[in-house]
Amino acid sequence: MLPVRFGGVIGVVIRTLNEAEHIGTCLETLARQAPGFVLDVLVVDSGSNDDTIAIARGHGARVHEISPEDFDYSTAINVGIERVEGDLILILSAHAIPVDDGWIAAMVAPFEDERVAGVASRQVPWPGAPLREVLRLAREFSEAGRVYDEPPVLFSNAASCVRRSVWAEQPFTLPAAEDMEWAARVVGAGWTVVYQGEAAVYHSHDETPRAQAQRMIDVNRVDDEDRPLRKTLREAAGIVYRDTRMILGFDEPPGRRLAHLWELAQMVFFYVVDFRRSGSIAERRRTRS
Repeated sequence: MLPVRFGGVIGVVIRTLNEAEHIGTCLETLARQAPGFVLDVLVVDSGSNDDTIAIARGHGARVHEISPEDFDYSTAINVGIERVEGDLILILSAHAIPVDDGWIAAMVAPFEDERVAGVASRQVPWPGAPLREVLRLAREFSEAGRVYDEPPVLFSNAASCVRRSVWAEQPFTLPAAEDMEWAARVVGAGWTVVYQGEAAVYHSHDETPRAQAQRMIDVNRVDDEDRPLRKTLREAAGIVYRDTRMILGFDEPPGRRLAHLWELAQMVFFYVVDFRRSGSIAERRRTRS
């Protein structure tokens, strides 16, 4: 765990919408982090109608509220960064919980290299997460760290850290999939982005097959707005082949594996159909989850 020389204050922006179940745990985990960090924590809430705001304030966090109509991922993050102190800014979803008390130290350590614009955290599934989430996170978020100086870049604002000076020049812009687009943009501008396999958060989704498909569509539209149908079909076939092999390799009862295969078939169907129906990611707002 390396010390970091950035004035002693680290900003933290946590996005919430009806996160009463998790926000308290998130804030408590941040408060337990290894000593030496002064955190300026801001919760950016976009219309919670549960106890999220009261719980956040009860844990000492400041809260900034935006209306649901004004929400998109970039807006929430940019508004938050503008309102916290620190040369480094941690960005979290409220349901992304650090797995240990050394998470912040591991996240800020790469910024000792002045070329680093952002750091992405490893994500591991919550206990009991759906198999497809377990498979997805295992594929995308390995234990091995990586340094990116050219696209494609793995970066997720579910749990990340950015250098304020880079963000001031290159703010987040897209309403969804803003993290991947930002990382590709800053790497193209000459910075590097780090995937920190030594820092991990619990973060997984319990989504319908259609919601899983939409998440994949949002990511792939960043670099491929106008793909032909045959490319989507080839990609879908590759997903079926890859994931079927993984599902059949799991030691589970046949009925459970059949259920996973049925879920996979639905997800791939919606991926092909909805890719053509969806408008440009820059022209629409995505339903939050």
